[in-house]
Amino acid sequence: MAYNRNIRIEYYKVVVARKYEDSEDKEYNLELLIKKAKQMSIEDRTFAYYQEDARLDKIKYEKSTGYWYLNFMRLRQTKLPLKAKVDEEAEAMYLDADEYIGEDVTALYDCKINIFSLQRNRDSLSATGIESYLTKLYGNDEFGIYLRPILDHNVDTKLMNAKAYRKISLKFATDKTRKKKILPNTSLSRMAKFFEMFDANSAELTMSLGRGGRKGTLDTKEVGKTISEIRESEDFVVGAVLSVRYNEIDPVDTIDLFTMKCFDIIKMKVEPLKTIPFEDIAEQICVKYNRRKRELLEQEGAI
Repeated sequence: MAYNRNIRIEYYKVVVARKYEDSEDKEYNLELLIKKAKQMSIEDRTFAYYQEDARLDKIKYEKSTGYWYLNFMRLRQTKLPLKAKVDEEAEAMYLDADEYIGEDVTALYDCKINIFSLQRNRDSLSATGIESYLTKLYGNDEFGIYLRPILDHNVDTKLMNAKAYRKISLKFATDKTRKKKILPNTSLSRMAKFFEMFDANSAELTMSLGRGGRKGTLDTKEVGKTISEIRESEDFVVGAVLSVRYNEIDPVDTIDLFTMKCFDIIKMKVEPLKTIPFEDIAEQICVKYNRRKRELLEQEGAI
């Protein structure tokens, strides 16, 4: 049965900086490296990544927009899954010496304004992993390529303008050894006591209206109180993401109270027995990026 998968897209500026000492970032035109990679064979643009390999697997260019679509691949030969059938016992999977399990992420690069939109996939390369790969492709002993997150400076304005709260997700650090400043007699302090009963190191909580409450909202007063408590509770709440609506027409927006990175969520339909094609994810990233582009430029002070 098919289901919808939420995929997070984060936005970055590409810069070059010294590797081993503090230095001023300088914006870098990634198109130079992309064209370099395009001239290399797939094998030559495969580099060691810890005990595995990584490569820029697919490269496509859209002339009308100046967008590059990139598909990065983490290649592994360990921790292989088993193969199973309905009426047979599971059996081991074996790969040839030149075969890998590929875990991919897709990115869009706008070479006109140097914005890099990257899919998040915990099983593949992170932004740090992409930096490592690009730095190896750059091939300079002194300088490296880095992705600097575009920060959302309008978090408070967005919260103030929200007309409906669709969902709130919280992450907690519940390890007793951590120093936590939590306001007494609040919902967070009661949660802290509850979590401590389990001797867990972390916990997550999500509250939403679900599919049946598309026009409703979580209690705005309680959400507001919770946001205030989160900001005054140190080292306990380590993540807080809200899904909000500003009106009934615009799509749901997602606000991150902690990292304050500009990001979006895309929904992809996952079919049984199939991987999601690179082109399909690239298309959805493009749609979100085009909607967000002006705001990203405003955050960077470019307009």
